[in-house]
Amino acid sequence: MNTIEKAFQFALHKHRGQFRKGTDIPYITHPFAVSMILKHHQYSDDIVAAGLLHDTLEDTDTTANEIQCQFGDKVLDLVLAASEQDKTLSWEERKRHTIKELARKNTDQLAVIVADKLHNLRSIQEDVDCVGDDVWSRFNRGKREQSWYYMSIVNALKPVMKDMRLVRILEVEVKRLFVGTSKLRDNEIDRLFNVVYDLSPTEEEEFKKLGIIDFVYEVKVAADTVYKNQDFDVIRPLMDELTDRGIKFELNSDGPLIVLAFCNELQHRLGWSADDMYRHVKRNIGKL
Repeated sequence: MNTIEKAFQFALHKHRGQFRKGTDIPYITHPFAVSMILKHHQYSDDIVAAGLLHDTLEDTDTTANEIQCQFGDKVLDLVLAASEQDKTLSWEERKRHTIKELARKNTDQLAVIVADKLHNLRSIQEDVDCVGDDVWSRFNRGKREQSWYYMSIVNALKPVMKDMRLVRILEVEVKRLFVGTSKLRDNEIDRLFNVVYDLSPTEEEEFKKLGIIDFVYEVKVAADTVYKNQDFDVIRPLMDELTDRGIKFELNSDGPLIVLAFCNELQHRLGWSADDMYRHVKRNIGKL
């Protein structure tokens, strides 16, 4: 058997009896699809094999020694790079670690990681198209946190986006699922700041044309909840960050809390860094 066929047989055996989350679909369909994405983009046999094996260390009784003995150091390195190292941590801690570590990965490692995320994302999109937002109940965290996670991954991969077509594809599909459009340009982001206080019928129609009205509703509802609950703890880190950069808010009236709640929600769902948030607030400070 060649490396890919051997890896498929190994993964098929190791994932036997496992199913995709919330479905009766055999789990092996996921690593197989990941490997097909990598094969389609003409990656080497070792990288395709790693795509087949990428969940074996995390989700089966497979050991690193087994992979090393059967597939070699290269494949083991790729599988380790795509695996979460400490499953005892909270979901948030594990995902923050994954995002942080992306900057340390080489392009071969990133290929496996991105192909994995891309197939997961496509599976979610298919389920959303079929059953709607009920699909989010299958996951450890709902749409809001999943948006933060995937958008943060895309943002962390910007330095390699030009050279990796898979990353560019991931960006398009992440934005389409969580925002409603494959591109969210600065002028469209600027429009979002028009509705901090109120969503007018004119703006509502414009956002419908752009395909992002559901995203706008979600941001507004979440921000309004923070405002109504007077949840200062939620917005204080953003307020402190902007204050340190020279943009000050005094919490002695409703306006600053409304603004900060909206900006905080936007930042979270779009996975913006502090630099991104500052840039967009600075561009739109006259509206705030």
